[in-house]
Amino acid sequence: MSPAELSSSEAELRSFISVAIPTFRRPFGLQRAIESVLQQDFSDWEMVISDDEGLVGESCRLLSEYVSTEPRIRVVENRRGRGQVENTNNAMLACRGPWIKLLHDDDWLAPGALTSFARLALAYPAAAVITSTSHLVQDKGIKYRQGGEIYVYSGQQCLTDLYLVGKTRSLGIVPSTLLVNSNVVKAGCLMRNYKSISWGVDQLFFIDLACHGDMVAIDDGLIFYDMTNHPCITADGSFTHIDQETVELKRLTWSLLEDKGELPDPETVVRALRVARLRGRIGRQPLGATIRDAIQILRPSVLMALNKIIRARARAPGAI
Repeated sequence: MSPAELSSSEAELRSFISVAIPTFRRPFGLQRAIESVLQQDFSDWEMVISDDEGLVGESCRLLSEYVSTEPRIRVVENRRGRGQVENTNNAMLACRGPWIKLLHDDDWLAPGALTSFARLALAYPAAAVITSTSHLVQDKGIKYRQGGEIYVYSGQQCLTDLYLVGKTRSLGIVPSTLLVNSNVVKAGCLMRNYKSISWGVDQLFFIDLACHGDMVAIDDGLIFYDMTNHPCITADGSFTHIDQETVELKRLTWSLLEDKGELPDPETVVRALRVARLRGRIGRQPLGATIRDAIQILRPSVLMALNKIIRARARAPGAI
């Protein structure tokens, strides 16, 4: 049977990349994200949009117009429970393609992004996840990030790098940069809540993905990541709350590392990160907290941890 003779439903099943967009009350951002997919030079995709507001929401009319004109777009109702975690899972679970491209409704694809992701997926079909750098959209303008170097991490290498906030941090990995192997999702790797973590659910998802196989990263801006001053579910939270969640995430990652070697313990890593982030916190947290963070540099263990973090950000395994 020729491709032309395939039914529309069968053709949809053959889409190589499923773009999963969880959305909630962002019609302008959602339209921008959708248009960025429609304008791609790669056409073998389907789009699954999970609207957490339902059929009476602000985005309903917009989505109805797209669905009526583009058969590759589907809207699914989120019955799993309200919120970012379940809405994202709902979108991913409805995807039919072998690769799932996450895209938050405040971010959008760079021109040619799906072609680049598809080439990487064909080159590394067994990878659990493929990711890229992102262009940073800030209030003062866009910081473009381009390179092209490709890095390949084993799951354990990825966990170690995530633990040290190394090269994965400097690449700027966020959910919208991920292309996830659908086999990983079928195996049960979804976004989840863990203890009291709310701000760090994205980081928790990265850890879980690393437990399912290799990660391939390309140092090229394939996503526009919106960092402008706008409501963001995981951007809110006090520094105290963020530090508490970071400790929980480091403890979890520590428990998953097969070779801890000379790695600093989770509490020391977090102390070192508080020192590294001090410049951005001055004037935004109590003076006493700033002083406590600053004097951590006097601890030899913290200084050693900082050196490990700096070295981790400067290198990556498996560069091609």
